[in-house]
Amino acid sequence: MTSKLSIEAILSESEREASRYKWDGTFADYLRMVTQNPSQSRLSHSFVYDAIMSRGVETGPSGEPVYGLFDGEIFGLEHHLDRIVQHFAASAQRMEVRKRILLLLGPPASGKSSVVELVKRVMENFSRSTSGAVYTISGCPMQEEPLHLIPPRLRPSLLEQYGLYIEGDLCPRCRYVVKSEYNGRIADVPVRRVVFSEQEAVGIGYFMATNPNPSDASLLVGSVDTTQLDGDRLEVAGKAFRLDGELNVANRGLIEFVEMFKADRHLLTTLLSLAQEQLIKMERFGSVYADEVIVGHSNEGDFDTFAKEEHSEALRDRIIAIQVPYNLKVTEEVKIYGKMLQGSKLRGVHIAPLTLRVSSVFTVLSRLELPERQGMTLLQKLHLYDGQMVPGYSAKDLREIQRHHANEGMTGISPRHVMNRLGVVASQDVTCVSPLAALNSMWQGLGENVSVDQEASIRRVALIADTVKEYNELVIRDIQKAYEESFEDKAKDLLGSYLANVDAFVAEQEERADGEGRAAKAHAENERDMREIERVIGITERNKVEFRNEIHEIVTGWRSRGWLFEYTSEPRLRAAIESRLLTPRRKLEKGLAQPRFARQRVEWSQRRAAVTHRLMDSYDYCEVCSEDAIEYVSHVLKNRVSLKTPKNEGIEWLWPLHPVATGTVPTDG
Repeated sequence: MTSKLSIEAILSESEREASRYKWDGTFADYLRMVTQNPSQSRLSHSFVYDAIMSRGVETGPSGEPVYGLFDGEIFGLEHHLDRIVQHFAASAQRMEVRKRILLLLGPPASGKSSVVELVKRVMENFSRSTSGAVYTISGCPMQEEPLHLIPPRLRPSLLEQYGLYIEGDLCPRCRYVVKSEYNGRIADVPVRRVVFSEQEAVGIGYFMATNPNPSDASLLVGSVDTTQLDGDRLEVAGKAFRLDGELNVANRGLIEFVEMFKADRHLLTTLLSLAQEQLIKMERFGSVYADEVIVGHSNEGDFDTFAKEEHSEALRDRIIAIQVPYNLKVTEEVKIYGKMLQGSKLRGVHIAPLTLRVSSVFTVLSRLELPERQGMTLLQKLHLYDGQMVPGYSAKDLREIQRHHANEGMTGISPRHVMNRLGVVASQDVTCVSPLAALNSMWQGLGENVSVDQEASIRRVALIADTVKEYNELVIRDIQKAYEESFEDKAKDLLGSYLANVDAFVAEQEERADGEGRAAKAHAENERDMREIERVIGITERNKVEFRNEIHEIVTGWRSRGWLFEYTSEPRLRAAIESRLLTPRRKLEKGLAQPRFARQRVEWSQRRAAVTHRLMDSYDYCEVCSEDAIEYVSHVLKNRVSLKTPKNEGIEWLWPLHPVATGTVPTDG
């Protein structure tokens, strides 16, 4: 048990925290330090990249990079996140790409702001580390790089001898101070360490373009003290420039430009100068060098409007746009809602286990474009995107489909809409939010969602019908699992047996290939067991060796990374194992139906009780939703419908949306 901190200990630790990152010295001290460790001085893009990589990167199950910064925070956007990180990687090498504005383009609530927020927070934390320490000329409002004190003619020697790359010039304030207070003695100029902080306006700037016609650009470029305009140019620049704009604040760090194309075009011109020339133009007062990452975000509509403007070509040429669309994987969408619910006020209301998944199916369907492949349904496309096995289609087909639908996910229902509609259901004096109640609420609220395009509006009825169809499959599978005693243990054992046989098969192959093994024995029993698994998913005798080698490689990769490989980890094995173990639907229908004769009802009641308890103990159902799920499955297995769509003009529910506990849950006796 952690001991309770005393007031004195809290105060003492707070004071230590305030002084932990303090360092004061002279430029001479700083120069000695960075010549010994050139990485201590870096440009802004390099700093951001190093900050991101300080959280680590791993290779995901499908070979995609998984960045520690975004892991568990941003879901289903691995490819897009990798593009963002690779932009910083190239910029960190001082390639021309760093002189571009990074634009995150996507619909509302797709994760644009969340990505930038995570980057800003890791920058703050990285600047508190030893490897990420940032030093500046004391008193500079732009946290000036002290190496700017070195005259340009000496910089090539520093690069050649010490690997120190120096870019940029002193700001007007520092230039005036060096001349007036230190008479050019740069060795004596004081240097201190700074910590990036958005709250304290150090290294991280933020500008929201909510006002299309601002009175002036001072919020960005800083204001001018008009009382200090007398004197020579150096004195005026040193005293009059306050350097207190967001672009000044963001020097050596990052500026976030929200709703970028709602800004006045004059401000966008200022961004253009900063991006291509690394200068903050002060209109008639000259310019100030700045080194900073510019990250803007916008929706496609505003960007398209801007792109059509006659004079937008120069700025367009300085923009690298990376799409941040809505997630298109149901499994990842469930994680998004789970994370959002952690901070919600839905207390005392149970969310049925399939509610978030059904909500995810509906939202992802709204984001998908209709398949171009003849014979492919929208649900099959949904399953492919989610990594599920779809007979007749392969990973190659998936890549081809994605290539033809490059803009998919830029429209559709947003996660915020789902949370709003779940809140509406939870406020209706219910104890459990059922999947169909959530689905109906989202349907009723579609008129509020401006992210649903016209095409999606036309096919709304089809979307809800497809979602109900998917819910039927999901809830039947849950009941099938609960109907089978110790299903998860049996699935684990079956997987373990198959993988052990595959390991032995691959090892024997390698022995024969090396010519070192003894003659192959007839492992008839093991071979029979493997083939029983493989036939279910269409693995022929001809391609069984390729399949086993592939599975062996996948599992070996998981094990080498310390990941737990389960029967659900590989879609083909999951399909095979569930096919082997799940109760056939005809048998399930008979087992759930109440018998006609009283003498058979004791056994039926006990069986129902066992299914109910397994749902509650192993699959996170409550009394209300477990009863509802069992009754619903009985209803569906009798080929009865739960939803009607009369003339495709609306919907009519034939099943209660808000189930209540009947108090008649069967007991074991």
